[in-house]
Amino acid sequence: MRTLLRNALALALIVLCTTAVSAQRTIRLNAFGGWTFQDKFDISGTYSGYAYNNAGIGDGAHYGGGLEFELRPNKCVEIFYQNQSADGFIDYGIGRFTTDVSVNYAMIGGLGYAPFSEKVHGYGGFNVGAAWFNTDYGNSTKFAWGGKLGLKINASDKVGIKLGAQLLSPVQSAGGGLYFGTGGAGAGVSTYSTMYQFAFTGGLCFTLGQ
Repeated sequence: MRTLLRNALALALIVLCTTAVSAQRTIRLNAFGGWTFQDKFDISGTYSGYAYNNAGIGDGAHYGGGLEFELRPNKCVEIFYQNQSADGFIDYGIGRFTTDVSVNYAMIGGLGYAPFSEKVHGYGGFNVGAAWFNTDYGNSTKFAWGGKLGLKINASDKVGIKLGAQLLSPVQSAGGGLYFGTGGAGAGVSTYSTMYQFAFTGGLCFTLGQ
């Protein structure tokens, strides 16, 4: 699934770049970082006599980058990648299993701007794509969706500062055991659940052409 996603995003990127350049549309490069807060989710079930209660991804810093392609004034298509290193955990009645986890998102979606003044623009968007989780015990890839709201402050015609909040949500089908590889714990979990990773984020926005 990850290879298919990368190929699809690469194709979309080529098409968008070609369209933007040929139509002389604005292209923006974003570099950002921020803080993602902890999220816990239910994985109620049993395996080998142990009861699993919940799992989660701890809080931690994230960073990433992306491109915006303006299709018409204040309406863009956005592609971005984000990474977060954090602790993952599963509570199983008699204790807690923990491991380091790398949370990655590759997303594409729409982004709209609302000019409040020449220098300040509000923005909002919705994205879909994939999230994949890497640990010492295994990897997992899931469908993901997300949204964002914030402000873009123009320091000049070419450089802006973005400040905002976002929500990214990987949709999982068998709980945290799939992510953390606890000796097959996921096999005993039948509950479907969804993670909600809320974050504050900020960064720089560079206008490459228009």
